[in-house]
Amino acid sequence: MNPWDHDPALTEERLMEVGRLITVGRNHALDRYDPTVGCDAWTVGCEAFKFQCYQIETASYDLPWLEVLNSSMEFVFSIGGVGMRFYRGEPSDPHERALRQTFSELAQMSLFAEEELERSGETILYRFAVETDIDGSITQITFVVLSGSSPLIVWPVPLDQPVVGIAPIRPERSDGVVLPFPKVSPKKDEKDRKTED
Repeated sequence: MNPWDHDPALTEERLMEVGRLITVGRNHALDRYDPTVGCDAWTVGCEAFKFQCYQIETASYDLPWLEVLNSSMEFVFSIGGVGMRFYRGEPSDPHERALRQTFSELAQMSLFAEEELERSGETILYRFAVETDIDGSITQITFVVLSGSSPLIVWPVPLDQPVVGIAPIRPERSDGVVLPFPKVSPKKDEKDRKTED
């Protein structure tokens, strides 16, 4: 089942746009990474989270289907009225924080029919799972509909191109090239040039 089969508000274009916003935010954090001033994996993670939130919040001013419901550290946004969050990790194994339902999400109406909720016996959650490589770059973004901790829908967000950091995390430095000393002589004036001719 695709997300838009579950709910028409969750279109492919909208999910791809949010995936793009998350990518831009994380790439900004990677671009600022500088271990010579104390940056490490923790600082990249903090900046990536904040920059991703900023990208979504800024885009929400121009996109009528995108709304920020809670701009705190529990950052919650909605796509067409469907409340959701994002987390770093695998879509099939969300961590405990990703499974917490916020008040902003509780305020949103469930998209499943009551009989489906009774069958599952669990709360329905909507999440973007952001998987990263060891250097912090994004390897995959997946939209996930969870029933408790079990994925009901797992939809990999197509990324137009490979997502890599804008600047390398640990740039390699060359040894340089040894150049001969330059030839230096006094500047000739106009009178000296005429005598040489």
